[in-house]
Amino acid sequence: MGLWVAIFNGLLTYKLHDMKNLFLFLMCLITCNSIHAQKIVKDEIDEFTGNRITETNYISFSDGFTCALHKVNNTILLKTTYNCGDKVYSMEKGADLMLKLENDSIITLNNEEDAVAEYWSLNLGKTFIEHFNLKTRYIIPDEVYTLLKTNKIRTVRFYTTDGYITETVSEKRAKKILKLFSLLK
Repeated sequence: MGLWVAIFNGLLTYKLHDMKNLFLFLMCLITCNSIHAQKIVKDEIDEFTGNRITETNYISFSDGFTCALHKVNNTILLKTTYNCGDKVYSMEKGADLMLKLENDSIITLNNEEDAVAEYWSLNLGKTFIEHFNLKTRYIIPDEVYTLLKTNKIRTVRFYTTDGYITETVSEKRAKKILKLFSLLK
């Protein structure tokens, strides 16, 4: 009898352990999904100017290249950040950001201001991360915004003072970017 009790207790412990792992896995999955979900992070009326300001969270075009939307009243800006690694890139006012869509049309947006990559560092215990980020902003005209809400972006090219950088957008990220553009009305 003692053997059967030991086996039963062992199985019960094993099953509870599996359920605990399953629960932790599901919680991690839900958390990761909510972290990367497209959402409005700011939607308010500025108390000084009376302007309505709406901002989305940042999502990735590709590894190291992120974007967010920023709307002030009826003007929509695409804000981008490019992780330059150990290189320092700069971009002049008016430099092009080109977006190739799934329907093969090409959209060209112009950088709003001069930009130089900024040093960024983070200390995580024994791990030290450092790199340069290039932050830029582009006004999106209404007719272009309509295209971006209905067509996936396939390729991104942006011009720096050293030339251009082209990044391919994965299907998964293209869907997320499409959802991001649908957040603002």
